Amino acid sequence: MSFITAFTKGGWLKKAKVYAYNPQKMKTLLTQLGACLSRKGLRGIKDSLLLMRDYLRDVTTGNYKDYNTGKMLLIVAAVVYVVSPFDFLPDLLPGGLIDDVSIAVWAMKEVSEELKKYKEKTTGELE
Repeated sequence: MSFITAFTKGGWLKKAKVYAYNPQKMKTLLTQLGACLSRKGLRGIKDSLLLMRDYLRDVTTGNYKDYNTGKMLLIVAAVVYVVSPFDFLPDLLPGGLIDDVSIAVWAMKEVSEELKKYKEKTTGELE
């Protein structure tokens, strides 16, 4: 079973709903993500994770309201997965971040239009 299949069937979206509708949990999650960004294995996707963090911060604070709920929940689920020490491959094992990177990259592809729209509306940048 691939990481993506296991992720989509593993209840991560259900966990995302617990975070997405609780501003304090979201604040904690985004702080945890910030701490994860220094991990060597995540450096290649750092910009993508920063964009996800900014998007979620702006949705949570109400600074960005024109979002797709399903895409937002997928981003939350991916972030919860990345910060979780209890995922498919324990992060402390050699190569233990491969699953985290796989999930984050897949999620970025799935929500690319949503994040592009967010970036255009908040920064005026066109890609």
